[in-house]
Amino acid sequence: MPSINRATFPLFTPLARLSIGTRLFLILAVALLPLALGSVIANRSLAETASEERNRLLQKNVDDAALRLNAAVQNDLALLGSAASQIAVGEDPARICLNLREQLGAQQTRFSALLFAATGEAPACQIGAVPNALREAGTDPATRTANIVPQANGAIFAVRGRVSVAHAVAFYPASSLFMLADPVDDVPLSQFELRGPSATLALTGIPDNWQRRLNAVMTAQSDIAGLNLDLRFVRPKQTPPEFLAQIIPFITLLAAAVIGWLVVNFMLIAPLTQLQRKIRQYDAGERLAPMVRTAFNASEIQELDQGFVALAHKVSVDRDALDEGLKQQILLTREVHHRVKNNLQIIASLINLHARTADSDQAKLAYGKIQRRVDALAVVHRNHFAGTEHNEGINLRALVGELAGSFEHAGNNSGDSPDIMVDIDNLHVSQDVGVPIAFLLTEILELIHLTRPEAPVRISAARLPDDPARMTLRIASPALGPNPQLEEMLADGIDRVMTGLARQLRAPLVRDTAFESIAIVVSVFVPTKR
Repeated sequence: MPSINRATFPLFTPLARLSIGTRLFLILAVALLPLALGSVIANRSLAETASEERNRLLQKNVDDAALRLNAAVQNDLALLGSAASQIAVGEDPARICLNLREQLGAQQTRFSALLFAATGEAPACQIGAVPNALREAGTDPATRTANIVPQANGAIFAVRGRVSVAHAVAFYPASSLFMLADPVDDVPLSQFELRGPSATLALTGIPDNWQRRLNAVMTAQSDIAGLNLDLRFVRPKQTPPEFLAQIIPFITLLAAAVIGWLVVNFMLIAPLTQLQRKIRQYDAGERLAPMVRTAFNASEIQELDQGFVALAHKVSVDRDALDEGLKQQILLTREVHHRVKNNLQIIASLINLHARTADSDQAKLAYGKIQRRVDALAVVHRNHFAGTEHNEGINLRALVGELAGSFEHAGNNSGDSPDIMVDIDNLHVSQDVGVPIAFLLTEILELIHLTRPEAPVRISAARLPDDPARMTLRIASPALGPNPQLEEMLADGIDRVMTGLARQLRAPLVRDTAFESIAIVVSVFVPTKR
């Protein structure tokens, strides 16, 4: 199955341009984000469960208070209705009223009441201090069963006796109603209210500026003689611990990502960057110091640095050995070239001695030809050794200049010397190219010297415009134009020698009689990089 290169995915392309620390930060953030969200959802669920439980307890507190208040009021009204019925059937009102007070005992102080034996008559019995609102309600046949009286800060309850004409009304102040309700839990910043169709009675009081903050209402499920008991309270806001419970997962996520980023940067990226800088700035043969050990650097990177320092030391030692070997090799090469040059000069001197003792001009001419070719080879060796020390090959200008100088100062039978002009750029060639060029120039100059020794010669060389690694070597002279004597000498075998030398240079030798020149394209030396 072929492997998948994840780096080519478009999703990962922007990540490849980030540092490893930033990538780790993003990876940790993405990996821990579901955990943080899960923790937030769980904390939110716990908070909602706690809120529902709190509301359930509040509802139970209101319901229980309403039941207690309704039971107390209904019990009082039952006693009042029974006493009113007894008076209506003709019993002594004073005795009934006295018995009623004895039955109520201490409870009679929590309300005031009026008992009527018949509608439109004066009250037959009075309990407690009766407010005017209660008197008006007692004489009003349209009085409701329960009625809130805001001006008296209380509520009036009416009840009919077993005898239809008998009835009783009772007034409960707000403080008595709250005492009868007797809520178990004291809810801070709350207010109990008794709510009727057209009015509301506050059973507890809080400052006006706090009342504006009462934003929640809890209503009892059972009523009190047609009135509803409400609990108005301030819905609790999110507490600091609850807020922390919501944001701690994200703080933990951020802290984990930042800690991971710091650990990677201080323990991995920083020492790796230091090692990378050391490697990039390292120069062969340089003595390196190991990385300073710290508590934050990864031990593996420190071991890698120690391995690199040891390798650099070994390379330095090997380089010193190679440099020493190279020096010895250069000395040997210099000695070899020096001996070859001396031997060639000795051979040239011996040929010159034999040429002087030759009996005929033809023999002297032959000795001269051989001597000039040996001199050409010696010139190549001398220039090759100078170029080897600088790793740049044979300087073509120096090589051609020496060859031209040897012809300009060479003696000949007629006493004439050719006028040779050298126009060559600063070019260098290898030994494989320099030797054939030296012999080829020698052959061409020999032909010019033998056919028209007084003819001027111009030797030029320049790089090709479209190929800087090649050059055109051109020899121009009037002797190279239409010349029967030159053609005869070429046909006598010299042409084959020149063609063979051109073959060694891997290029055709082009003779242009119209422009009186011979040209050949050869390679230019390219030094090897060290």
